[in-house]
Amino acid sequence: MKLSAERFIAVRGLVALFAAVIATACPSALARPFTIPVLPDTQIEVRARPDMLKSQLNWIVANKKALKIPVVLHVGDIVDWDNAKQWDDASKALSVLDEARLPYALAVGNHDTAAVGQFSGSAAPGNVNLNLRNTAKFNYYFPVDRFKAQQGRFEEGKSDNAFYTFKAGGLNWMVVTLEFCARQGPVDWANGVVAAHPKHNVILLTHFHLTSKGEINQNNAGYGNLTNQSIYDQLIKKHSNILMVLSGHVDSSSWRTDKGEKGNTIYQILQDYQTSDSGGGYIRLLEVDPEKGTVSARMYSPFYDKTKDDFSQFSFSDVKFIR
Repeated sequence: MKLSAERFIAVRGLVALFAAVIATACPSALARPFTIPVLPDTQIEVRARPDMLKSQLNWIVANKKALKIPVVLHVGDIVDWDNAKQWDDASKALSVLDEARLPYALAVGNHDTAAVGQFSGSAAPGNVNLNLRNTAKFNYYFPVDRFKAQQGRFEEGKSDNAFYTFKAGGLNWMVVTLEFCARQGPVDWANGVVAAHPKHNVILLTHFHLTSKGEINQNNAGYGNLTNQSIYDQLIKKHSNILMVLSGHVDSSSWRTDKGEKGNTIYQILQDYQTSDSGGGYIRLLEVDPEKGTVSARMYSPFYDKTKDDFSQFSFSDVKFIR
């Protein structure tokens, strides 16, 4: 029997109401575990091992439903050299996420800017700090309309500093991307964005934050603007809803936790394997279980079908999510 438009709307409303009642009565039904894949620096894979990058992205898409993947994150250094071929290759590789309608957010690394040469990883001629803020190729190959979860940005038409929202595990989430050794303007902007979303669990996604020893880096890399410690002091530790900071740049895996000014624990995680086997096709998998209050981390390579059995595997318990 074909429903009239009025009856269809009424039935749909009842279904939505029923779902809301069930969710209220059984919040654990929505607080199911989910997984966030985090791509470490893919620069060498894009330049020399596209088969590894392809294996990572295809595996993520194939496991989207099974792992309840809501979003894919990249810590930056998408490409190695600032030339059209590498950007085109990276764009085509990541298009599988577009086709799968799987939202993603990309941090801008120093190699994703005009600070590096077009045909080498050395510094390009000119003022390195000014070149660092030239992200024309990144924004050409990844225009804002590719980022389906993006809600706003520091500069119109540029995703260098932007924020993204999604829901997972019955919780509200927000990802804020912040440029490499950021300028004061983006940090001030990010403060406003985080403060305006107090009910969101915030993940700060930036290319450079931790050292290989798990320490907050104390300099601006010699050509950036603010130091990572200054960004931590001005932004990260100020907000009770900043839960995680994810970074790359330094070839290692490490983590640390700190208490923010509001008493919240801030989980900071480094992942970068670019100088070992071109990255090895490894993905950081963060399994989040809101009901148990845990975040578990491991490095898995679909290319080798192997999980690293070392210090890159760890778990946080008693995580206080914003609900």
